[in-house]
This record gives sequence, C-alpha cells and structure tokens, in this order.
Amino acid sequence: MKDLAGKVAVITGAGSGIGRGMARAFAGAGMHVVVADVELDAAEAVARELNGTAVRVDVTKPGDVRALADQVYREHGAVHLLCNNAGVALGGPLSDMTHDDWRWVVSVNIEGVANCLTAFLPRMKAQDGEAHIVNTGSIAGLVTIPEGGIYAATKYAVVAISETLRAELAPHNIGVTVLCPGSVRTNILGAARNRPDDLKDTTVEAPAEFSDPVGMMDPDQVGLEVRDAVIANALYSIPLTEGNKVLIPMVQARFDAIMKAMP
Repeated sequence: MKDLAGKVAVITGAGSGIGRGMARAFAGAGMHVVVADVELDAAEAVARELNGTAVRVDVTKPGDVRALADQVYREHGAVHLLCNNAGVALGGPLSDMTHDDWRWVVSVNIEGVANCLTAFLPRMKAQDGEAHIVNTGSIAGLVTIPEGGIYAATKYAVVAISETLRAELAPHNIGVTVLCPGSVRTNILGAARNRPDDLKDTTVEAPAEFSDPVGMMDPDQVGLEVRDAVIANALYSIPLTEGNKVLIPMVQARFDAIMKAMP
C-alpha cells in the first residue's frame, strides 16, 4: 500500500510502546490514526499528539472489537490499515505455568488478533482500493526463547496466522505483514496491571529478555520500519538491535534442522 496519505489506520495497543511508535509513523505519513487501547488515558494522550481518535478497547472481548469496527466504519467509511498489536507476556518454565497463565496470554495474543480479524476483515474485503494488515509477532515466534514458552507459542501462532492471511488475501488487494522484532523498549513488563482479576493466580513475571532496557530498540524506529514494510508490501518485518543479531544463527539453525528432517 504505497499511498498512505488521507487513509485510515486502526492500531490496537497503541497507547504505548510499539503501538504508539506505529501510530506516530503512520500519522507522519498522513494517515488518520484510530488509537485503540485498553487504557483510555494512554490512548487519549497519543490521539491528542497525533490529532487522531482514541477508543478504549479490550481485544479479548469480541463485543468491544465489534463496537470499534462499527465506530470506525460509521465515522470514516473504510479501514485501510489494521495493526493487531496488543500483547502481553509471561516468563518462566512451562512446568510452572498455570491454566490461568495460559488463558490470559492466549486470550490477548491470539484471540485478540482473531477478534480483530473477525470484526474488520469482511468489511475490508468489501471496500474499494488497497488495504493492509500488520500483526505484531516477535522474534520469539521464530526462535526458542528459554522460559518464554507461552509467549513464544502465541507469537508462533501470529506468524502462522499472518502467513495464511497473506495467501488468502492477495486476491483481494490486501497485503499482510508480520512484525517480529527483537528487544524493544515497551511497557510489556507491566502488562499484568491489566490482567483480569479472575486470572490472577500467579506470581510469574515477563521473560528476562524484556527486563533490560539497555540496547533495546526505540519503538518509534520500529514504527518507521513497519511503515516501510507496509509500503513495500513485505510479509516479514524483523527489526533487530546489534545485540539481538546473535539470534540470527539460531534462526538459521532452526530452519536448517527442519530442512534436514525432511525426506
């Protein structure tokens, strides 16, 4: 989607971190950005900065997401860019994870994406012109991150969803990009502040890889890289810091092992 100016972008989890970085990048390209976040104050602050629209949305609730889609289509008539970015993380051995740990992370990172696709995709397919979808995965969706099993499982799912969508939506003039960044300075360490009360039976924290801000990417830079990927209609966007580049041989080894196992 090369012409962004004057078009409409909807970005979930856009009140901070990568979502805010994407909002700034796409607003800078002339798009009207709908800043969707479970924390309305944060969404409003970003919307004021960008002259966008703030909406409180819990992506785990299909009704919230349907209401978001209804509002945007009522006010703007189209959605040209949908960024499914809201996400949470937990860390620790899988043997220590509880059922509620799984339920929480899956509900946001996978079901949240599914809810947005269900609400928006039929209308995006029916509208005229180009459109694009960005799903936020992670480098953890491409390579093993110790003690990040639940998070990685959901991000592998996001990669698979994106690859499937890419093939399915090509005939409809809708591009798909999966964002798989390395370490980025975000608020993901504090995601448990929004964890539902009925799913809070754990003391597990986010993976250690998220705990050291030194050397992490600026989310605004990630946003610019995503914008470039959308314009280029690239399937993968994988922003990495210099420190994260040690993961590249690990990704290569994984795919080499897969190829070796094939007859």
